[in-house]
Amino acid sequence: MFDIGFSELLLFGVIALIVLGPEKLPQAARTAGQWYAKLRRTVSTLQSEIEAELDLAETRQQMQNELAKIRQTESDMKRELAEMRGSMQKFEQSQNQSLDASHQSITPYDKDHQQNTTSSFIKQEADQ
Repeated sequence: MFDIGFSELLLFGVIALIVLGPEKLPQAARTAGQWYAKLRRTVSTLQSEIEAELDLAETRQQMQNELAKIRQTESDMKRELAEMRGSMQKFEQSQNQSLDASHQSITPYDKDHQQNTTSSFIKQEADQ
């Protein structure tokens, strides 16, 4: 974390021994160790919170991207559905026109024959 070598630690220990003396050095080392442990825990906690926030931001971005894809797919499907409805209407119109054309192509003989057949059928029903 601080990039301190063994020789630097040894020098720091010798200076602490001279300044504090042999009676106070163990207590000072314990206190320094506790502060170092607290510092490491704090740094670790901050690091994990930052990583969690980054993961959350990344997940949120992925969700927005997927939602945009879903919306695009929905609009594509609506457009295709509208095209299919238009095609169905054109097909129905062409079928209606062909039916109308086939009804109009019936000759007068066919119409008379159809009426005679219908009237004879009605007469047969009435006789029964």
